[in-house]
Amino acid sequence: MKILILTSRFPYPIVKGDKLRVYHQIKELSKRNQLVLCSLVDEPIQEKDFQEIKKYCTEIYTFNLSKFDVYSNMAKSVFNGLPIQISYFFKTSIKKKIHQIISKEQPDHIFVQLIRMTEYVKDVDIPKTLDYMDAFSANTERWAGQANLFLKPILKREANKVKKYERKVYGDFDNKVIISEQDKKLLPISKDIAVVPNGVDHVFFKPKDQGEKKYDLVFVGNMGYKPNIEAVKYLVHQILPLLHAEYPQIKLLIAGVRPSAEVKQLQNEHITVSGWIEDIRDAYDSALIFVAPLFIGAGLQNKILEAMSMGLPCITTTMVNNAIGAIAQEEIIVADTAQEFADSIRNLLEDEKKRALIRKKGQIFVEHNFSWTTFVNKLEHIFTT
Repeated sequence: MKILILTSRFPYPIVKGDKLRVYHQIKELSKRNQLVLCSLVDEPIQEKDFQEIKKYCTEIYTFNLSKFDVYSNMAKSVFNGLPIQISYFFKTSIKKKIHQIISKEQPDHIFVQLIRMTEYVKDVDIPKTLDYMDAFSANTERWAGQANLFLKPILKREANKVKKYERKVYGDFDNKVIISEQDKKLLPISKDIAVVPNGVDHVFFKPKDQGEKKYDLVFVGNMGYKPNIEAVKYLVHQILPLLHAEYPQIKLLIAGVRPSAEVKQLQNEHITVSGWIEDIRDAYDSALIFVAPLFIGAGLQNKILEAMSMGLPCITTTMVNNAIGAIAQEEIIVADTAQEFADSIRNLLEDEKKRALIRKKGQIFVEHNFSWTTFVNKLEHIFTT
Protein backbone atom coordinates (compact mmCIF):
# COMPACT_ATOMS: atom_id res chain seq x y z
CA MET A 1 0.00 0.00 0.00
CA LYS A 2 1.14 3.53 -0.75
CA ILE A 3 0.49 5.78 2.26
CA LEU A 4 0.84 9.55 2.36
CA ILE A 5 1.62 10.73 5.90
CA LEU A 6 0.96 14.33 6.87
CA THR A 7 2.64 15.82 9.97
CA SER A 8 2.93 19.26 11.55
CA ARG A 9 6.60 18.67 12.45
CA PHE A 10 9.43 16.78 10.83
CA PRO A 11 9.53 13.45 12.72
CA TYR A 12 13.20 13.54 13.66
CA PRO A 13 15.01 14.22 15.98
CA ILE A 14 12.60 12.90 18.59
CA VAL A 15 12.17 15.81 21.00
CA LYS A 16 8.38 15.81 21.42
CA GLY A 17 5.68 13.21 21.91
CA ASP A 18 4.07 13.67 18.50
CA LYS A 19 7.45 13.16 16.81
CA LEU A 20 8.16 10.01 18.80
CA ARG A 21 4.76 8.54 17.91
CA VAL A 22 4.91 9.17 14.18
CA TYR A 23 8.61 8.25 13.90
CA HIS A 24 7.97 4.75 15.21
CA GLN A 25 4.77 4.45 13.17
CA ILE A 26 6.74 5.36 10.03
CA LYS A 27 9.51 2.92 10.94
CA GLU A 28 7.07 0.03 11.37
CA LEU A 29 4.77 0.90 8.45
CA SER A 30 7.74 1.08 6.07
CA LYS A 31 8.36 -2.66 6.51
CA ARG A 32 5.30 -3.48 4.38
CA ASN A 33 4.28 -0.23 2.69
CA GLN A 34 5.53 2.57 0.45
CA LEU A 35 5.51 5.82 2.42
CA VAL A 36 5.34 9.42 1.23
CA LEU A 37 5.90 12.02 3.94
CA CYS A 38 4.63 15.61 3.88
CA SER A 39 5.83 17.68 6.86
CA LEU A 40 5.62 21.29 7.92
CA VAL A 41 8.93 22.68 9.17
CA ASP A 42 9.69 25.85 11.11
CA GLU A 43 13.48 25.48 11.24
CA PRO A 44 16.17 23.96 9.00
CA ILE A 45 16.40 20.16 9.01
CA GLN A 46 19.81 18.73 9.74
CA GLU A 47 21.05 16.42 6.98
CA LYS A 48 21.52 13.50 9.40
CA ASP A 49 17.93 13.90 10.60
CA PHE A 50 16.63 14.02 7.02
CA GLN A 51 18.58 10.86 6.16
CA GLU A 52 17.19 9.04 9.20
CA ILE A 53 13.63 9.50 7.89
CA LYS A 54 14.71 8.92 4.29
CA LYS A 55 15.53 5.33 5.27
CA TYR A 56 11.81 4.68 5.63
CA CYS A 57 10.16 6.97 3.04
CA THR A 58 10.35 6.82 -0.74
CA GLU A 59 9.58 10.55 -1.00
CA ILE A 60 9.79 13.40 1.50
CA TYR A 61 8.19 16.81 0.95
CA THR A 62 8.68 19.65 3.42
CA PHE A 63 6.91 23.01 3.64
CA ASN A 64 8.37 25.95 5.49
CA LEU A 65 6.18 27.74 8.02
CA SER A 66 7.91 30.98 8.94
CA LYS A 67 7.37 33.05 12.08
CA PHE A 68 5.55 35.59 9.93
CA ASP A 69 3.24 32.82 8.67
CA VAL A 70 2.55 31.70 12.24
CA TYR A 71 1.72 35.18 13.55
CA SER A 72 -0.37 35.91 10.48
CA ASN A 73 -2.25 32.62 10.86
CA MET A 74 -2.95 33.28 14.52
CA ALA A 75 -4.37 36.70 13.66
CA LYS A 76 -6.57 35.12 10.98
CA SER A 77 -8.09 32.78 13.56
CA VAL A 78 -10.04 35.77 14.89
CA PHE A 79 -11.89 35.99 11.56
CA ASN A 80 -11.83 32.50 9.99
CA GLY A 81 -13.58 30.76 12.89
CA LEU A 82 -10.81 28.19 13.32
CA PRO A 83 -9.25 27.46 16.70
CA ILE A 84 -5.82 29.03 17.13
CA GLN A 85 -4.27 25.54 17.25
CA ILE A 86 -5.64 24.82 13.77
CA SER A 87 -5.15 28.21 12.14
CA TYR A 88 -1.57 28.36 13.48
CA PHE A 89 -0.50 25.55 11.12
CA PHE A 90 -2.64 26.32 8.06
CA LYS A 91 -1.46 28.09 4.92
CA THR A 92 -3.47 28.08 1.68
CA SER A 93 -0.41 27.94 -0.57
CA ILE A 94 0.83 24.82 1.26
CA LYS A 95 -2.58 23.19 0.83
CA LYS A 96 -2.35 23.69 -2.94
CA LYS A 97 1.12 22.09 -2.99
CA ILE A 98 -0.08 19.12 -0.95
CA HIS A 99 -2.99 18.57 -3.33
CA GLN A 100 -0.55 18.65 -6.25
CA ILE A 101 1.59 16.04 -4.51
CA ILE A 102 -1.46 13.86 -3.90
CA SER A 103 -2.30 14.06 -7.61
CA LYS A 104 1.28 13.14 -8.48
CA GLU A 105 1.82 10.35 -5.93
CA GLN A 106 -1.67 8.81 -6.09
CA PRO A 107 -1.58 7.32 -2.57
CA ASP A 108 -3.93 4.53 -1.58
CA HIS A 109 -4.38 6.02 1.86
CA ILE A 110 -3.74 9.31 3.69
CA PHE A 111 -2.69 9.27 7.35
CA VAL A 112 -2.97 12.60 9.17
CA GLN A 113 -1.37 13.17 12.54
CA LEU A 114 -3.34 15.60 14.75
CA ILE A 115 -6.38 17.73 14.02
CA ARG A 116 -4.09 20.70 13.31
CA MET A 117 -3.34 19.19 9.87
CA THR A 118 -6.85 18.22 8.83
CA GLU A 119 -7.59 21.44 6.91
CA TYR A 120 -5.07 20.37 4.28
CA VAL A 121 -6.81 17.15 3.19
CA LYS A 122 -10.28 16.99 4.76
CA ASP A 123 -11.87 17.47 1.31
CA VAL A 124 -9.67 14.94 -0.53
CA ASP A 125 -11.62 11.94 -1.83
CA ILE A 126 -9.12 9.25 -0.85
CA PRO A 127 -9.47 6.90 2.17
CA LYS A 128 -8.14 8.81 5.16
CA THR A 129 -7.27 8.13 8.79
CA LEU A 130 -6.97 10.86 11.43
CA ASP A 131 -4.84 10.35 14.51
CA TYR A 132 -6.41 12.65 17.11
CA MET A 133 -3.57 11.45 19.36
CA ASP A 134 -4.71 13.49 22.39
CA ALA A 135 -7.97 15.08 23.51
CA PHE A 136 -6.77 18.62 22.72
CA SER A 137 -9.95 20.30 23.97
CA ALA A 138 -9.73 18.62 27.38
CA ASN A 139 -6.06 19.52 27.61
CA THR A 140 -6.82 23.16 26.84
CA GLU A 141 -9.57 23.17 29.46
CA ARG A 142 -7.06 21.97 32.05
CA TRP A 143 -4.68 24.75 31.07
CA ALA A 144 -7.49 27.26 31.43
CA GLY A 145 -8.18 25.98 34.95
CA GLN A 146 -4.64 26.88 36.05
CA ALA A 147 -4.14 30.02 33.95
CA ASN A 148 -3.93 33.61 35.17
CA LEU A 149 -6.83 36.06 34.89
CA PHE A 150 -5.65 37.32 31.51
CA LEU A 151 -5.17 33.92 29.85
CA LYS A 152 -8.13 32.09 31.44
CA PRO A 153 -10.91 33.53 29.19
CA ILE A 154 -8.72 33.14 26.07
CA LEU A 155 -8.02 29.49 26.84
CA LYS A 156 -11.65 28.77 27.74
CA ARG A 157 -12.73 30.19 24.40
CA GLU A 158 -10.05 28.19 22.62
CA ALA A 159 -11.08 24.98 24.40
CA ASN A 160 -14.68 25.44 23.26
CA LYS A 161 -13.58 26.09 19.67
CA VAL A 162 -11.29 23.05 19.67
CA LYS A 163 -14.09 20.88 21.04
CA LYS A 164 -16.40 21.99 18.23
CA TYR A 165 -13.65 21.40 15.69
CA GLU A 166 -12.91 17.90 17.04
CA ARG A 167 -16.59 17.10 16.51
CA LYS A 168 -16.80 18.79 13.10
CA VAL A 169 -13.78 17.10 11.52
CA TYR A 170 -14.84 13.65 12.72
CA GLY A 171 -17.02 13.04 9.66
CA ASP A 172 -14.31 14.06 7.17
CA PHE A 173 -12.21 10.95 7.87
CA ASP A 174 -12.93 7.29 7.24
CA ASN A 175 -11.03 6.12 10.31
CA LYS A 176 -10.09 7.80 13.57
CA VAL A 177 -7.55 6.74 16.19
CA ILE A 178 -6.39 8.09 19.54
CA ILE A 179 -3.63 7.28 22.03
CA SER A 180 -5.59 6.14 25.10
CA GLU A 181 -9.02 5.13 26.34
CA GLN A 182 -8.93 8.10 28.72
CA ASP A 183 -8.45 10.56 25.86
CA LYS A 184 -11.14 8.83 23.81
CA LYS A 185 -13.68 9.37 26.58
CA LEU A 186 -12.77 13.07 26.74
CA LEU A 187 -13.52 13.71 23.07
CA PRO A 188 -16.91 15.25 22.20
CA ILE A 189 -17.46 12.32 19.79
CA SER A 190 -15.88 8.98 20.66
CA LYS A 191 -17.90 6.55 18.53
CA ASP A 192 -15.81 4.36 16.22
CA ILE A 193 -12.50 5.86 17.38
CA ALA A 194 -9.89 3.13 17.81
CA VAL A 195 -7.38 3.29 20.65
CA VAL A 196 -3.82 2.88 19.33
CA PRO A 197 -1.31 3.53 22.14
CA ASN A 198 2.40 4.21 21.85
CA GLY A 199 4.92 1.47 22.31
CA VAL A 200 8.41 1.41 23.78
CA ASP A 201 11.63 0.38 22.10
CA HIS A 202 12.53 -2.23 24.71
CA VAL A 203 15.86 -3.04 23.08
CA PHE A 204 16.92 0.61 23.36
CA PHE A 205 15.33 1.41 26.73
CA LYS A 206 16.63 -1.47 28.79
CA PRO A 207 18.01 -1.54 32.34
CA LYS A 208 21.70 -0.99 32.83
CA ASP A 209 23.89 -2.27 35.62
CA GLN A 210 22.77 -0.76 38.90
CA GLY A 211 25.75 1.25 40.09
CA GLU A 212 25.85 4.24 42.40
CA LYS A 213 23.39 6.93 41.32
CA LYS A 214 24.28 10.60 40.97
CA TYR A 215 20.72 11.76 41.64
CA ASP A 216 17.91 10.64 43.90
CA LEU A 217 15.14 11.88 41.59
CA VAL A 218 14.78 12.58 37.88
CA PHE A 219 12.20 14.17 35.60
CA VAL A 220 12.57 13.93 31.81
CA GLY A 221 10.62 15.80 29.15
CA ASN A 222 10.36 18.68 26.72
CA MET A 223 11.05 21.44 29.22
CA GLY A 224 9.50 24.15 27.10
CA TYR A 225 6.10 22.40 27.29
CA LYS A 226 3.64 23.89 29.77
CA PRO A 227 2.54 20.68 31.57
CA ASN A 228 6.18 19.68 32.10
CA ILE A 229 7.11 23.16 33.33
CA GLU A 230 4.26 23.09 35.84
CA ALA A 231 5.23 19.57 36.93
CA VAL A 232 8.82 20.43 37.83
CA LYS A 233 7.78 23.69 39.52
CA TYR A 234 5.36 21.67 41.66
CA LEU A 235 8.08 19.13 42.39
CA VAL A 236 10.56 21.79 43.48
CA HIS A 237 8.23 24.18 45.31
CA GLN A 238 5.62 21.83 46.80
CA ILE A 239 7.12 18.35 47.17
CA LEU A 240 10.82 18.82 47.94
CA PRO A 241 10.24 21.20 50.90
CA LEU A 242 8.36 18.33 52.60
CA LEU A 243 11.50 16.19 52.32
CA HIS A 244 14.27 18.66 53.11
CA ALA A 245 14.20 18.16 56.88
CA GLU A 246 15.04 14.46 56.46
CA TYR A 247 16.96 14.71 53.19
CA PRO A 248 18.68 18.11 53.06
CA GLN A 249 21.03 16.86 50.31
CA ILE A 250 18.38 15.27 48.08
CA LYS A 251 19.39 15.68 44.44
CA LEU A 252 17.11 16.17 41.44
CA LEU A 253 17.88 16.07 37.71
CA ILE A 254 15.55 17.91 35.32
CA ALA A 255 16.49 16.72 31.83
CA GLY A 256 15.08 17.62 28.43
CA VAL A 257 15.19 19.90 25.46
CA ARG A 258 14.44 23.65 25.47
CA PRO A 259 14.16 24.39 29.22
CA SER A 260 12.17 27.60 29.74
CA ALA A 261 13.43 30.52 31.81
CA GLU A 262 11.18 29.34 34.66
CA VAL A 263 12.80 25.90 34.59
CA LYS A 264 16.35 27.26 34.40
CA GLN A 265 15.68 29.36 37.50
CA LEU A 266 15.05 26.17 39.49
CA GLN A 267 18.70 25.16 39.27
CA ASN A 268 20.78 25.25 42.45
CA GLU A 269 23.44 23.17 44.16
CA HIS A 270 21.00 20.27 44.57
CA ILE A 271 18.93 20.66 41.38
CA THR A 272 20.47 20.23 37.93
CA VAL A 273 18.74 21.48 34.78
CA SER A 274 20.64 19.73 32.02
CA GLY A 275 18.85 20.81 28.84
CA TRP A 276 19.32 18.56 25.82
CA ILE A 277 21.02 15.23 26.49
CA GLU A 278 22.33 13.33 23.46
CA ASP A 279 21.35 9.95 24.91
CA ILE A 280 18.32 10.38 27.14
CA ARG A 281 18.97 6.96 28.67
CA ASP A 282 21.85 8.57 30.57
CA ALA A 283 19.31 10.76 32.39
CA TYR A 284 17.09 7.84 33.35
CA ASP A 285 20.08 5.76 34.42
CA SER A 286 21.51 8.48 36.67
CA ALA A 287 18.73 8.44 39.28
CA LEU A 288 17.00 6.16 41.75
CA ILE A 289 13.39 7.29 41.20
CA PHE A 290 11.42 8.90 38.37
CA VAL A 291 8.92 11.48 39.65
CA ALA A 292 6.25 13.03 37.41
CA PRO A 293 3.65 15.18 39.22
CA LEU A 294 1.68 15.91 36.04
CA PHE A 295 -1.76 17.42 36.59
CA ILE A 296 -2.35 18.98 33.16
CA GLY A 297 -1.69 17.52 29.75
CA ALA A 298 -3.19 14.72 27.72
CA GLY A 299 -2.24 11.53 25.97
CA LEU A 300 0.12 8.78 27.01
CA GLN A 301 3.27 9.84 28.84
CA ASN A 302 6.15 8.31 26.89
CA LYS A 303 8.61 9.38 29.57
CA ILE A 304 6.90 7.10 32.09
CA LEU A 305 6.92 4.12 29.74
CA GLU A 306 10.60 4.65 28.93
CA ALA A 307 11.53 5.01 32.59
CA MET A 308 9.62 1.85 33.51
CA SER A 309 11.24 -0.01 30.61
CA MET A 310 14.65 1.01 31.99
CA GLY A 311 13.76 -0.35 35.39
CA LEU A 312 13.11 2.91 37.21
CA PRO A 313 10.42 2.95 39.91
CA CYS A 314 7.97 5.68 38.86
CA ILE A 315 5.74 7.96 40.91
CA THR A 316 3.03 9.84 39.02
CA THR A 317 -0.59 11.00 39.19
CA THR A 318 -3.86 9.15 38.75
CA MET A 319 -4.47 11.12 35.55
CA VAL A 320 -1.24 9.84 34.01
CA ASN A 321 -1.75 6.25 35.11
CA ASN A 322 -5.32 6.21 33.80
CA ALA A 323 -3.81 6.25 30.31
CA ILE A 324 -1.09 3.72 31.17
CA GLY A 325 -3.18 1.22 33.12
CA ALA A 326 -0.53 -0.12 35.49
CA ILE A 327 -1.52 -1.56 38.87
CA ALA A 328 -1.21 1.32 41.33
CA GLN A 329 1.24 0.81 44.19
CA GLU A 330 2.50 -2.43 42.61
CA GLU A 331 3.74 -1.66 39.09
CA ILE A 332 3.69 2.10 39.49
CA ILE A 333 3.27 4.43 42.48
CA VAL A 334 0.31 6.81 42.24
CA ALA A 335 0.12 10.07 44.21
CA ASP A 336 -2.13 13.12 43.79
CA THR A 337 -1.02 15.55 46.51
CA ALA A 338 2.34 16.99 47.51
CA GLN A 339 2.22 15.03 50.75
CA GLU A 340 1.44 11.77 48.95
CA PHE A 341 4.36 12.37 46.56
CA ALA A 342 6.69 13.17 49.46
CA ASP A 343 5.60 10.08 51.39
CA SER A 344 6.04 7.89 48.31
CA ILE A 345 9.52 9.27 47.62
CA ARG A 346 10.48 8.77 51.29
CA ASN A 347 9.24 5.18 51.25
CA LEU A 348 11.18 4.29 48.13
CA LEU A 349 14.36 6.01 49.28
CA GLU A 350 14.23 4.12 52.57
CA ASP A 351 13.18 0.72 51.25
CA GLU A 352 15.58 -0.76 48.70
CA LYS A 353 13.54 -3.98 48.41
CA LYS A 354 10.42 -1.96 47.62
CA ARG A 355 12.31 -0.03 44.93
CA ALA A 356 13.54 -3.27 43.38
CA LEU A 357 10.04 -4.79 43.39
CA ILE A 358 8.43 -1.74 41.74
CA ARG A 359 11.29 -1.63 39.23
CA LYS A 360 10.84 -5.25 38.21
CA LYS A 361 7.05 -5.27 38.09
CA GLY A 362 6.95 -1.98 36.16
CA GLN A 363 9.45 -3.25 33.63
CA ILE A 364 7.53 -6.49 33.06
CA PHE A 365 4.25 -4.55 32.72
CA VAL A 366 5.63 -2.27 29.98
CA GLU A 367 7.30 -5.14 28.11
CA HIS A 368 4.02 -7.08 28.04
CA ASN A 369 1.71 -4.20 27.17
CA PHE A 370 3.51 -1.61 25.04
CA SER A 371 4.93 -2.87 21.74
CA TRP A 372 5.35 -0.62 18.69
CA THR A 373 5.03 -3.63 16.39
CA THR A 374 1.72 -4.69 17.92
CA PHE A 375 0.18 -1.23 17.89
CA VAL A 376 1.34 -0.28 14.38
CA ASN A 377 0.03 -3.61 13.07
CA LYS A 378 -3.31 -2.58 14.54
CA LEU A 379 -3.03 0.82 12.83
CA GLU A 380 -2.22 -0.82 9.49
CA HIS A 381 -5.22 -3.10 9.85
CA ILE A 382 -7.40 -0.03 10.41
CA PHE A 383 -6.13 1.47 7.14
CA THR A 384 -7.31 -1.57 5.18
CA THR A 385 -10.75 -2.10 6.72
